[in-house]
Amino acid sequence: MDLAQLIELDHQWTLALNGSDSLFWDNVMYTYTNTLSWSLVILTLFFIIYKNNNLRQALLITVTMVLLIVVADRICSGLVKPLVARWRPTQDPELMYLVDIVRGYRGGRYGFFSGHACNTMCMATFLSWLFRHRNVTLTLICWSLSTTYTRIYLGVHHVGDVLVGFIVGIILGTCFYFLMRYVSKRQGLSTSLPVSSHFTSTGYLVDDMNFLLTVIFLNYILVTVYAVSMGY
Repeated sequence: MDLAQLIELDHQWTLALNGSDSLFWDNVMYTYTNTLSWSLVILTLFFIIYKNNNLRQALLITVTMVLLIVVADRICSGLVKPLVARWRPTQDPELMYLVDIVRGYRGGRYGFFSGHACNTMCMATFLSWLFRHRNVTLTLICWSLSTTYTRIYLGVHHVGDVLVGFIVGIILGTCFYFLMRYVSKRQGLSTSLPVSSHFTSTGYLVDDMNFLLTVIFLNYILVTVYAVSMGY
């Protein structure tokens, strides 16, 4: 299969997954795609990190997470998007009148690769390594997938944009986690980990992991209720 065929297949998959005739789903997807809608989960993550680590270790984790997002954004928006210059579906002359648009939202000019896919998968990967809790890992991956799907639904990314974003996000999230571990050991921040069924293998309370899961699911409910109140 040559490049032209891959691009055509990408267009077909994008159009198949884009939009719907449902005002309910339009409102839900438009709300889910906003990073602010996940503020409750973000605050909970920092609460758990600072509760389960000493201050210096928690600050190192925080700085690493901030740098991870900054680097991911610069690679995506600052380097690859203007270099590749692939139109978003909503901006592509061949597709812009075929995709469903929600509330007139079309995004910027270029969409390869997806910053949402990269950033959410960066965090899902980094936090999965950090917490080492199976249910949290699965939930974070589902969060990344569902949040990123909103970008296809809204017509601002091709499927290919998202898949490449996921790959880059996994690589960056993994690299930054092990870089953080290396710095932690060099600075003497690593401590002995508790050996108990009440803790994950990296020293996080299982009860805190269950609390995080509860907050994520509660956030989904709250965001959905808010989306419905927006005019469904």
